[in-house]
Amino acid sequence: MTRIGPDEAFPVLTPAQIDALRSYGIEEEFTDGAILFEEGDQVFDFFVVLEGAIDILQHAGAEGDKPVQITRHMPGEFTGDTDMLSTRAAVIYAQAVGKTKVIRITPQKLQRVVVENSELSDLILRTFLIRRTALTASQLSPVKVIGSRFSQDTFRIKEFLSKNGQPYMWVDIDADEGVYQILESFGVKPDETPIILYRNRNVYKNPPNEAIATGLGFNVLDQEVNDVLVIGAGPAGLAASVYAASEGLKVTAIDAEGPGGQAGTSSKIENYLGFPTGISGRDLAERAYMQAQKFGANIATPVCAKSLTCRFPLYEVEVSGDRKIITRSVVIASGAKYRKLPLDNLTQYEGRGIFYGATAMEAQLCTQQDVIVVGGGNSAGQAAVFLSKHARKVNIFIRSKDLSHSMSRYLIRRIEETPNIELHCHTEITELSGADGKLKQVTCRNRQSGESWVMDVPNLFIFIGAKPNTDWLDQAIATDEKGFVKTGHDLSEEELADWPLDRQPALFETSRPRIYAVGDVRSSSTKRVASAVGEGSIVVQFIHRALAEE
Repeated sequence: MTRIGPDEAFPVLTPAQIDALRSYGIEEEFTDGAILFEEGDQVFDFFVVLEGAIDILQHAGAEGDKPVQITRHMPGEFTGDTDMLSTRAAVIYAQAVGKTKVIRITPQKLQRVVVENSELSDLILRTFLIRRTALTASQLSPVKVIGSRFSQDTFRIKEFLSKNGQPYMWVDIDADEGVYQILESFGVKPDETPIILYRNRNVYKNPPNEAIATGLGFNVLDQEVNDVLVIGAGPAGLAASVYAASEGLKVTAIDAEGPGGQAGTSSKIENYLGFPTGISGRDLAERAYMQAQKFGANIATPVCAKSLTCRFPLYEVEVSGDRKIITRSVVIASGAKYRKLPLDNLTQYEGRGIFYGATAMEAQLCTQQDVIVVGGGNSAGQAAVFLSKHARKVNIFIRSKDLSHSMSRYLIRRIEETPNIELHCHTEITELSGADGKLKQVTCRNRQSGESWVMDVPNLFIFIGAKPNTDWLDQAIATDEKGFVKTGHDLSEEELADWPLDRQPALFETSRPRIYAVGDVRSSSTKRVASAVGEGSIVVQFIHRALAEE
């Protein structure tokens, strides 16, 4: 019997655990070959096998191939993975083997299980995470991305799917000549790539991220009035979502890209409390994302905030897709993005040699090549250390004299001890050049001596500065001169001239009551993951107090 994943992915429930689950569901019987749920279903149930068996299958092979078996669940085992707690489309389907008796539990009842029964919650959620990790590592998926590694749109699609934890298979048309037969069979010309091939039957030519999200169930919004709308699903936004939802508030969180924020692009965070061996930003985001959904938070991506209309005590946020979200309070956790180098031709190389994150996806594109990392903060240091395991040489460019005032000491020490990392102080990039749309060379200059030189480097990673994601606010609330949101005691009397309440703004409250800012987007905040999580957690107590004022 085929099983994709370690033994821990297929635990057998005890009789007592099965009895506990029985109270949340109903018993049903299926005949041989019956389909319990299909790939693509955005609502599908959880099943505990009592008799018979359930095959978990996937249309991951080439057209005409038999479905791939992921596993066969035997009596005492259960179905499901991380998608069970969301509206995301199932990436597998389930089929009864022989006469099969099960306990069927709806997603709503399963959510009650993981909130009310700590023993089953630990077992089920841990199993779901292990299964999703194993499935992603297997590179089996009904979602196939076919395109060139040098295409900006191929990179965009892959990056979007990766950020949102969606397993996919990638076929590089520059490395696999057999792919042209697949394209021809679907009537697709090479210059029409990238495409997404779904379930070996549906073809989507260079779809925008929003269309991908709609098809896979990423961006479903609840139309009811929310207690809390969290704008941004980085560490601060996810923390606010977890704590608010766990305390019974109705929470919707939206993000323009996917869970994780800037932290999600970090290969390893080594100074985060509770993880002595470190944790990747992606893993941290996936765990927090599931934790928020465990308590009932709805997280939708890619959904961009467009405008904020204040009708206190309610607020209306217009979002992408001409949709509106009504909420009693707002947490702005939209974070910041790295600034771009002031070079005329920068954008033409983005995704084709220029990157703003260093994950496994980017690392595989620069194996045994030279790279440049621009920046002197922790994000740049983490990227340099990670890339040094894949690249031939990593060059760090900083404009200052050293790293001591901008980077944690443990990272500086790691850089100093890594033989294929070289630090270039007082150095900046003045020109980019390439061929066939791909980055090939970088012109550099020493800011002290004025000396210039050219480096043959096809990969450039940029981690400089921080530009707050607040353009959409359009002066609806007070910000500082750089666009970061001002809160609490930082607000001036002039900025509070229209404040309607007798009390003063709370610690993270903005110039509008019940609108809060946390994390990197907040003026005067400490730009660290742990600080962002702390602010996102603390703000919920102020929301409770404010909502109780009604």
